[in-house]
Amino acid sequence: MTLATDTRLGKPDWADNWTEGGGGLRVEIIDTATRAVWLCHAPVTYKRARSLPLPKGFSLSGIAHAVADLAYFGRSPGADTEGALDTIEVDGLRFAFVARPVGFDTITHDGVDTSVMTIDKHHTMLYAASRTIEVLDFGDGTVATPAWQSPRPPTDRHERVLPAGWSVRDVVLDDDLIAAIPNPARVAVLSDGAGFHGPLPISQLEGVTS
Repeated sequence: MTLATDTRLGKPDWADNWTEGGGGLRVEIIDTATRAVWLCHAPVTYKRARSLPLPKGFSLSGIAHAVADLAYFGRSPGADTEGALDTIEVDGLRFAFVARPVGFDTITHDGVDTSVMTIDKHHTMLYAASRTIEVLDFGDGTVATPAWQSPRPPTDRHERVLPAGWSVRDVVLDDDLIAAIPNPARVAVLSDGAGFHGPLPISQLEGVTS
């Protein structure tokens, strides 16, 4: 499989560092001893993801649709310099070491929990011009872009309960949004299961929207 690349994000030669959006589900697995998260950049079916014969000590971490049009990881966690990601193969699928959770918190508002993780990852996303995406506003001058979609239909969005001061809105991109997530990243999982990662200065978003 030939992956799309974009030199604005990273080095095209490192094929395992790239993930395209669309085209099916993506699956992540985690080494429960080291907390290393491994991502398969190839699309998989839900059935195959659930039936993967995982190596000893590994468990399924997540199955979701990627939201970004293109994503790039600059290095595996713990690496001193930019470079090709560490990889393993599971049942004929290639997985790359992309992240490691280093902190976890829960914010409760109106009896509903929002999970907030601190994650060691070197991650840049491209959201293409003319798209409409959801953005999470932390209310402090920073925002988070969508990492994965909620498993619920859009009509259920009104059921979300957000922490005080947070809000979610749709934005139309007039130009490509290249979101270089800081390390460590702040990843929020909302009450409907949608995931957002940041934080990014709101000025970066305003620069590509009208």
